[in-house]
Amino acid sequence: MISFEHPLALALCLAPPAAAVASAIRNRKRLRLLSLPLDVWGGSPSDDAAAPWRAALAASVMLYGLAWMALAVAAAGPASEAATRTSANAGLDVVFAVDVSPSMAARDLEPTRLDAAKAFVRAYVESPEGAAGAAVGLVAFGAESALACPPTTDYAAVLDRLDAIRPGILGDGTAIGQGLASAYRQISASGSPGAIAVLLSDGEDNVGLSHPGDAARALRRYGAGLLVVGLGSRGDVPIDYVDPATGQRMSGAYRSGFDDDALSSIASSGGGEYRSASDDRGLAALVTELGSMGAEARGDTAMDGNAYRAVSSTKKPVGRSLFIAAMALATMGWALRRLAFGGLA
Repeated sequence: MISFEHPLALALCLAPPAAAVASAIRNRKRLRLLSLPLDVWGGSPSDDAAAPWRAALAASVMLYGLAWMALAVAAAGPASEAATRTSANAGLDVVFAVDVSPSMAARDLEPTRLDAAKAFVRAYVESPEGAAGAAVGLVAFGAESALACPPTTDYAAVLDRLDAIRPGILGDGTAIGQGLASAYRQISASGSPGAIAVLLSDGEDNVGLSHPGDAARALRRYGAGLLVVGLGSRGDVPIDYVDPATGQRMSGAYRSGFDDDALSSIASSGGGEYRSASDDRGLAALVTELGSMGAEARGDTAMDGNAYRAVSSTKKPVGRSLFIAAMALATMGWALRRLAFGGLA
């Protein structure tokens, strides 16, 4: 679709056709603007010019006319306008609090609980139904919590920091309360109109100075959404863990204390939602649900079944190309006349 900044300038395109019509009328009535000395006084114009010369003259006139029309269109300020589907998620913060305690090396999710959590974050960042303009942040927590990546739309940086986290890098323990409190600090500091905290954990809270319920209630008072995702299962599960401090490898089975009820209680305290993900398909389905939560957090209404998508248009000026084309046409017309009637020096 083409739009014009100065559409009235398009009227200049009528000048060459008007001149051609006027010339035809003048020739039909045998009118002369200028009588050359070699013409017969009062006689008709000479029609004995060679056909190639008449063709060259007509071609040069046509080239000059096209050049004029191209300049007229360029003066109108043309631009190609294309409608594109863009995200309405700008202004939304989504902060993932990811459990990196040693128990996240358990293999009851493929390949491990932590790898499944990382795959979920990656899918949200890369999916058209996911982030798409939202600022994404990462908080990692074990016995302590740490900011892995502040909320940003630089998704390459988010994924790079996501790949760097490993089980046990923040100590032997699970401080869910501190992880959620760190997510709250990032959300409250940004001041975005919409925010969601996503807790990814196996629910084995056993250390930390902050109670998970208190952190969840702080998020609720702030107006942020909360999605709690439980990763794993209860009972004896396989594990393959390398201690990052000593390099010691431990593999075999361990008695998982996965606490479904505790995670559900955290979600209730924050007025959020709890989902248990026992396999990869369950996590994949949560990407779309998290996207819908983002739309609700920003107060968007549904639009074509996709609440967090919007339509915008982009304009690309094309006047410069038309100007270059006009100059080329005028040059061709001039060169044709020089070759046919005057030669080139």
